[in-house]
Amino acid sequence: MVLNVELLLLKVAIAPAFVGIVSLIAPRYGQRIAGWLVALPINTGTVLVVLTLTEGSAFAASAALGALLAIVSISAFGIGYARSALRFRWPVCLGVAFLGFLASTLLLNLTTENVFLDLAGAVLAVGIVLVCLPKTKTAPPAAPSPRWEIPARMLTAALLVVIITTVASTLGPQLSGLLTPIPVFTITLVIFTHSRQGPTPVFVFLTGLQYGLFSFAAFCAVVGVLLVPYGLAVAMAVGLLAFLAVSGLCGLLLARLPGRAEKASQPAA
Repeated sequence: MVLNVELLLLKVAIAPAFVGIVSLIAPRYGQRIAGWLVALPINTGTVLVVLTLTEGSAFAASAALGALLAIVSISAFGIGYARSALRFRWPVCLGVAFLGFLASTLLLNLTTENVFLDLAGAVLAVGIVLVCLPKTKTAPPAAPSPRWEIPARMLTAALLVVIITTVASTLGPQLSGLLTPIPVFTITLVIFTHSRQGPTPVFVFLTGLQYGLFSFAAFCAVVGVLLVPYGLAVAMAVGLLAFLAVSGLCGLLLARLPGRAEKASQPAA
């Protein structure tokens, strides 16, 4: 009974709190930082901890590799939304992006688990999207959110974690992992930003998200490989170190290319 209560608190507290923090940070530090923060493995890490405690290490390790492969689907969502935003308003963009995510997820669920191929596919997908994303001259600051929006995002995060962990035994480990990073947070951020400020800040946000996915890939790959032989604590600790190391490397590379993401011409609204 105590374990069930602790798991419930874990499900409904950590991920919503993170989403609330990101929502408060975005207006101060801009859309690119918000996009990078969304790639932090807070939600996925929470789900993997719960799955380890409820379904076992092997199940959770497979889910971690599924989350790694899900980067391809997240990238499909991002490029679908961004390219549609050059011509259409957010409802059409959201439809195109979500169909891309769903189709990618269903196809990827048919593949065989392989950490090296999954990692290569994830990195390749992120690189392709970064090349194809519309470029912007400026990175405008995020607009303040309505008072009701942040609580709505937090509630959505809690529901997502509860649903995924509850139906995990039915979905199986790979599909559970593929659905763990479902872009609910991204959806919330981009549609409100797009509707209030137009597509340009959305492109900036998605660029930050894609760079963050390199680090997310490192986290998922490390956890997927280390979880069974070394246990939850070691896998999570090393996974977070891998996340931070790749984040630092990306930061150094971007520092050598100042303004590269903003040099191209302004996209049409």
